[in-house]
Amino acid sequence: MDLFEAIKSRRSIRHYEPKSIPKETIMQILRLSLNAPSAGNRQPWRLHVVQNPAIRKQLSEAAGGQTLLLEAPWVICVIAVPDESASKYGERGRSLYCIQDTAALATYILLIARGFGLDTCWVGAFNEQKVGEILKLSANQRCVAMIPIGYAGEPRKDRGRKSLEEIAIFHE
Repeated sequence: MDLFEAIKSRRSIRHYEPKSIPKETIMQILRLSLNAPSAGNRQPWRLHVVQNPAIRKQLSEAAGGQTLLLEAPWVICVIAVPDESASKYGERGRSLYCIQDTAALATYILLIARGFGLDTCWVGAFNEQKVGEILKLSANQRCVAMIPIGYAGEPRKDRGRKSLEEIAIFHE
């Protein structure tokens, strides 16, 4: 699938088929995603790649019982390391750049997975402290997003988007 088709066809999928995905496919997606931009090329991120059903169950519970984290065969937890941004950019790096950088990485994962014919959802509604405990994150790490990856178990829903005219202000 080409890039434009991946962008146009990506949707948040909340139900997945019980179909496995080879680890090598997940590794290809993640290797490609590491091309995401980051401020000062700090790459202030870590990835926790979860296939283990018991851990996915705990993550689901920490996310208010969201079953998509149980149904998808893989969940990628995108972790920010604020100190790595702060070492170059101070408080702005700690509070903003590391979040922007991990958001870029998460977006790359979503689009690259779609390019492989897989489906995803950006999960941001979760108890960050509980997720940190489950993943055994250090005090200087934050889970920014959890991304289930699998095959859609529901139809894609096209939801309306604001027009460019509604959101863009051109200064020419």
